[in-house]
Amino acid sequence: MELTKEQELTMDIARAGYEAYAAYTGNKSVITGDDLPKWNDLPGGVVNAWFCAAECMIRAHANILKKENRL
Repeated sequence: MELTKEQELTMDIARAGYEAYAAYTGNKSVITGDDLPKWNDLPGGVVNAWFCAAECMIRAHANILKKENRL
């Protein structure tokens, strides 16, 4: 599937979030202790969940900036 420029940026944020989580946990799942896969090896549903989380963080950040009249 082809992503828009905005979706590509959101996907970059999703990947950065996942990779930060993985680095923080020593590349282990906090729940199971299993090794975490690399971003490119994640199932589509997991990538979609991180994409959704990134979208929500982007919106939340924009709302904060609007409230502070900085956007």
